Amino acid sequence: MASPSASDSFLQKTNEELLYLVQHPELYHAALVAEAGRELRRRGVGLPKPPAPEAAAPAYPLDDAEPTPSAVARWWPALALALVMLGLGWWGLRNPTSAPKEVAAKKPAAPIVLEAVKAERLPDFEAETAAQVAEVRRQLSAADRADTTATGRYLRMARRYWLAENAAVHLTNQARHEPVTSVFPGQVDLALERISWFMRAKAYNQNLTLTMEANLTLMQKGLNLRRSSLQSFKSRYRAQMPMMDKEEERVHQEASGLADELRGRYQAKPAIRGNITEL
Repeated sequence: MASPSASDSFLQKTNEELLYLVQHPELYHAALVAEAGRELRRRGVGLPKPPAPEAAAPAYPLDDAEPTPSAVARWWPALALALVMLGLGWWGLRNPTSAPKEVAAKKPAAPIVLEAVKAERLPDFEAETAAQVAEVRRQLSAADRADTTATGRYLRMARRYWLAENAAVHLTNQARHEPVTSVFPGQVDLALERISWFMRAKAYNQNLTLTMEANLTLMQKGLNLRRSSLQSFKSRYRAQMPMMDKEEERVHQEASGLADELRGRYQAKPAIRGNITEL
């Protein structure tokens, strides 16, 4: 299994470097090859097709060749074909008007019409993520930042979180302003993969400070909310149902509030007014 730091490095590699890993699986660990393939799919790069299998050797020995046919057996199909062609030519000479009629009866094939399909690639959000990670770092105290090893691990986790969070927000905004395009389910799968990327690393004890661990718990809670919404969006899209309702809007607001809290922008929500039966 590739380590979290190894997964981070794939985002910095070029498409050519990742393709080299995929095209030479015998030189690298299977987990690295799989991670490179996932990163290429995230970027929208097509993976190379596996080489076609070589033709299997005949089940019978080559020495047991069939006996050579006689001259008559070898040449009679050609003679029969020649006689058929001569007969057709003789028929055409006797009926010169038949051939033009057949040609006129054939209609030209209709031209192939290619329909344009709108394709939208899921943005990478690298610029936004870099700014958000810097904000998260500024929220740490000087004592927390003094542990440079823990700080580095924490910021790598924060980067994973913001890449997934930004993708989920992007797709939620699409769902709020329907209709979405046919590429929407595939984009949802990419966002879910980014969430899983964070969750896999969160399962390990990275020896962080208490503040950092508390913040990672907030990130995990927010991405759990996002994952639930994205899976709901995909199901609603397939069922041709409206994607957003009051519940999905509430989940979106709660996840966004957790993101604001991580950046130090959390604001207390106003008290809910009205009768309890109306909520």
